[in-house]
Amino acid sequence: MFNPLYLFTKEVLDATIKRGCTFFVRNNYPNAFNPLETNIKGNYLISPYDDFSKAQAHFNSIPSDNARFFYNLDDKVHKDKLEVAASQPEGFKIYSPYFYPNYKDKITPRLKEKINNYMYQHTRWRPGKGDVIHIDFFLQFGSLYISMSFAGSTIKIKFEEIEKQL
Repeated sequence: MFNPLYLFTKEVLDATIKRGCTFFVRNNYPNAFNPLETNIKGNYLISPYDDFSKAQAHFNSIPSDNARFFYNLDDKVHKDKLEVAASQPEGFKIYSPYFYPNYKDKITPRLKEKINNYMYQHTRWRPGKGDVIHIDFFLQFGSLYISMSFAGSTIKIKFEEIEKQL
């Protein structure tokens, strides 16, 4: 699967805390699944927040996620758990919400084909030769989304919908 995100590391945690983030939300992150990594038990995303209500909104938006967890840095146990997560414990891959600078360079021809298939099946867009479809990726409440823009129109789709394309 396509995964444009940095790992959650000690450096990322420290920089995020330095920026003033004191709340973190963990959720499952299926976009990092790699069937060749048979030793990985779970892929998670830890998202930082400097605003309690935004962190709580993220947490409340994923009630069925069995991996969800709300961290508060004022709780030493929570801070210790974040430090363990930042050490990338064996059997887990834990990601930050920060995109690699040139993540679009990692888009494979197959992924481009899936994006085009989605566009032709779910929109009335019919770009001509030389027309450009603008693509961008973003996270919302721990889920990866893609936005596509063409001729003044924009659509936003959960990335898992793109992955389902044949």
